[in-house]
Amino acid sequence: MLALAGRLFFLFMFRDQLAVDTDAYLAHAETLLERGGYFKPGTEIPTAFRPPLLPLFYAGILWLGGGVWAIGFLQVLLGTATVWYGGRTAENLTNQDVGFATAIFIAGNPILIYSQCTLMTETLFTFLLAYLFFRASLLKSTSPLRDYFLLGCIGGLLALCRPGIWPFYGLMLIGTVLLGLKAGAFRKAIMRTAVVASGLLLVVSPWVLRNTLVMGSPIVMTTHGGYTLLLGNNDAFYDEVVRQPWGTTWQEESLLAWQARLEEEMVRDLGAELARLEIPRDRWMKEQAYSWIKQHPGKFVEASWLRVRRFWAISPTVAPQWTDLFGRGIGMFYLLLYAIAACGIYMWFKHGRNFIPQFYVVLSLLFCVTSFFLVHTVYWSNMRMRAPVDVCLAILASALYLWDRSETLSDQGIDVVEKPEKE
Repeated sequence: MLALAGRLFFLFMFRDQLAVDTDAYLAHAETLLERGGYFKPGTEIPTAFRPPLLPLFYAGILWLGGGVWAIGFLQVLLGTATVWYGGRTAENLTNQDVGFATAIFIAGNPILIYSQCTLMTETLFTFLLAYLFFRASLLKSTSPLRDYFLLGCIGGLLALCRPGIWPFYGLMLIGTVLLGLKAGAFRKAIMRTAVVASGLLLVVSPWVLRNTLVMGSPIVMTTHGGYTLLLGNNDAFYDEVVRQPWGTTWQEESLLAWQARLEEEMVRDLGAELARLEIPRDRWMKEQAYSWIKQHPGKFVEASWLRVRRFWAISPTVAPQWTDLFGRGIGMFYLLLYAIAACGIYMWFKHGRNFIPQFYVVLSLLFCVTSFFLVHTVYWSNMRMRAPVDVCLAILASALYLWDRSETLSDQGIDVVEKPEKE
């Protein structure tokens, strides 16, 4: 209730953000209802530029007669549920007191609080991710295959909300195979992985099929990747932001000029007809980004270092409505989160490596943090992109309660799964 009340307060405090549709998710939802298809806003031109789940979510709210305030309130509920599922995950991994402390930490996270007031993917995505790890923390060696299938379905929804989750699935596949080999349960690991994959593919396949039929290509993610890759890997961004003092942002006039030049070059290279189509545009932008990286490896390293610092920043670089005192408070919160998460990870590896289901969840959390970090080292990056990672870090910090104790997790009353016989 405290998390809900606090989030309602901040929703009112930042209510102006509900009128800002930066990435046109609300516009996509409105067009979906008005024109009966997933089109570019205000047109009947099919698009795959944005992932479909959030526009579908918003469209459902609008269809039921709600507006931006209804969206904001439902995002408050999703944010509150994220707090609950994050706390329950930590509780399942450790104990009730630690779960409660984890929930408090997630409830007070500034990025998550602010995100619920915006028309962006972070709130829905982070809720689904917290629910995914909650379900994973319930798994036992005797869990039925339907539980793994449900994990896959949740994973499919995550992929339709924010395609940057796919590298995490790749790491999980590799990790599952290696752990299965180490534990002598390779066939069982493969079978469970196949069940998870079937759930994931069941949810994602309608999007891929739609893109095949409508866009002419089996797009699994979006046609947005080329732009986000090129956005942070070009001469204009390097000169205007990378070489400037910390905190410098790309000014609108310069950004618009760069985008105009980009359109001119695209028309020159592709021709006017192809330059209007999303798939050729996406491929062209990827090629331009790869070419720039290949020609300027030193600049790419500098730009990547900036993205790393932006991703892990402890306070926003631009926040005109926040006081200096508020900004310092945010910085102290994240310094504390990083410190206890690092200690928690250390304690997990010190006390939790005895073939227990809990440690598999811990590795999954680490894979999630690693995958998002690596993606946004290359692609566009800022604090907002880190929202899912913060939930993972808070859960990882849950092992801090074992600090300066000689007991293992099994000594704390947590079930240990014995190493199975080789199959």
